[in-house]
Amino acid sequence: MDVVVDGFDLAPQACLLDSGATAVRFGTHVAEMCGIDLSNGDEQQIAVGGTTVSGRSATVSMEISDGSDGHRWEATAWFCEPWIPAFGLLGLSGFFDHFEVLIDSYSEVFELTPI
Repeated sequence: MDVVVDGFDLAPQACLLDSGATAVRFGTHVAEMCGIDLSNGDEQQIAVGGTTVSGRSATVSMEISDGSDGHRWEATAWFCEPWIPAFGLLGLSGFFDHFEVLIDSYSEVFELTPI
């Protein structure tokens, strides 16, 4: 799923729905590209994919669209370094608390309903 971060629609971010992640996470390159100031954000060491990264938080707008319909919300996201995945993670806080998610793994489809 592609997510537009802070209105930067020139580069939607590919994201993985991750019900095991506690929050929304991106690489710090996403914050730099979108012009997000991380200097006042909380800083934490976070375990991601078997490694520890340094993350800073920021409240950002996020938007998803299927081409005909879209939804925008605000969430706290963590921007992490180093960031190995080529995608962001949409976790419990910041994503799953904004949507009802129906996953049909057999048909390889999912449905999102804003809460």
